[in-house]
Amino acid sequence: MLISHYRGSGQTQGRIESQYINNNKIICLPFTLETDSLDSKYNNFYVNRKKGEVEQLCNSKIQFKTVGKSYESYQQPCTCKNSSFYILITNFLSISSPINCGDCNKPVPLYKLPQYHDYGYMLILSWETNYRCCDNLQMNCEVGERWALSQMQKVNSTLSKQGLKICNNIEAQTGKPVYYFLFNYKKYKTGQPAVCPVCGDRWGLKQQLHNFYDFKCDRCKLVSTISPNI
Repeated sequence: MLISHYRGSGQTQGRIESQYINNNKIICLPFTLETDSLDSKYNNFYVNRKKGEVEQLCNSKIQFKTVGKSYESYQQPCTCKNSSFYILITNFLSISSPINCGDCNKPVPLYKLPQYHDYGYMLILSWETNYRCCDNLQMNCEVGERWALSQMQKVNSTLSKQGLKICNNIEAQTGKPVYYFLFNYKKYKTGQPAVCPVCGDRWGLKQQLHNFYDFKCDRCKLVSTISPNI
């Protein structure tokens, strides 16, 4: 339960941790974005309460130690002092933060943002889990693929509505624009203008943003890419 609260406070990533007992000690190896992600300064109400209960039950203080970097998915977090905008994005492989800095394109630890709801970020993580489930369905094919793609590609889907609401709320909290990523939007025929699916304005970029995004609408706060699958 304590590790679950650490995730809810944005301090651990991806529900990835190994837990085992060794010499009368409970060892846990969670994934974090920074070496000090589990520092008490980032704890929320629920982390502090559960941490106190565990320490009282075990009659011992919890100790923290950085043991190394993940060789599979490790990415340096954003260190920008004042990001000009953010992007809400994830995928089925990611174990990072679902918020990227729009300037450096690196993940922003959630605890660096204002607490979103009920001392933490569980509503953001709920969208993240939903998105990854849809992405897994479309990657696995055969079962629910079309429905999952529709959820990720259409701006009026339940998944996109959930994500756009999060973007609007974070923008209201931070005063920074927050863009929502629409999965693999579409390919356009030669000479056909690329237009935003909401406002209809042209949103094709002359040069890719961060060598990835092909589309960006500043009015509707949407970004996307040209689909490689069509």
